[in-house]
Amino acid sequence: MEESKATAELMTPTEFLTPAHLGRLSANQQKYAQDILNDVAQARQSVELGVGAWSAQQVVGALAALPTLVDRPHVYYVAVVPVLTAYFKAQAAPNLAELLAALKQARPALVEKHAETDDAQQAYEGVVALVETWLQDMGTQPEVTNLNAQDRQYFVTIVHTTAELMITGKQRQPADWDAEAISSIMFGPFTHLLDEKDRVPALFNLVPFALTTLFSYLETQHQLKQGDQLLEWVAKNHTALVTMYNPKLENFYEELASAMRRAGIDANDYAAVDAFTQDYLNAHPAAGRSLFTTDQQLTKKRPAKHLKYSQKRRKNRRKKR
Repeated sequence: MEESKATAELMTPTEFLTPAHLGRLSANQQKYAQDILNDVAQARQSVELGVGAWSAQQVVGALAALPTLVDRPHVYYVAVVPVLTAYFKAQAAPNLAELLAALKQARPALVEKHAETDDAQQAYEGVVALVETWLQDMGTQPEVTNLNAQDRQYFVTIVHTTAELMITGKQRQPADWDAEAISSIMFGPFTHLLDEKDRVPALFNLVPFALTTLFSYLETQHQLKQGDQLLEWVAKNHTALVTMYNPKLENFYEELASAMRRAGIDANDYAAVDAFTQDYLNAHPAAGRSLFTTDQQLTKKRPAKHLKYSQKRRKNRRKKR
């Protein structure tokens, strides 16, 4: 067994797996960080590549063996290099440049597509992997780097949710994105796909910044045909974007949806929904007054359409990997 020059790790995985370090990783990378560090350490032992501080040779050998030793989904392998990069940087390893070069060398084989039985899941994971690549690139921009850990996580959530709704939900690649399509998702299902903990003013305050950064990045990559239009749309709708989630509005429509289900109203029958909504408002005048005075956007949206999104059953975008 080859011994590493150093006798001990500069930082153990446990010391790395703290909010301070994980906050710099994307949601997908955070999800798999512990598994990746454990699996890579075991792979290193399995192929007898030594102990102690890492060398570039050990990195290449361990990562080459990793896919043969663990059964993980594709998005796990997408996260391996970013997680190890953050880990080695946190260690301030003296041979950091060599380690990063070794990681770059190992990445193509790691992210090679693995066999999948579910075509839809494979396609979805491909979108997640694509967005992770965008986030890595945008993460080098000073305005993103300077975000605190929580805001950076909100930024990641906004970009993932927007891109996945457009690509997976609307089946539109960035070249086909336009203001109308973006408006339909941002003032529709976007809020309802967020985890409850993310439905906070701090996240919505970052929406214009996140969208501007995303559209500007994709424009520099020549992936947008209507980049100027999209950036103009964000500027024009800045106030609407930062105030588009109203807890009172959300609670009202949840209660309305429950009442509609009890009454046996078909949510797809918009005429019936509109009639029931009007009757409900007449029967609950206080709720109606509060609703119309606290939500500035309600007059721009049909209650039936908004209700349709309220009834959607959310699924955690990153749980099925």
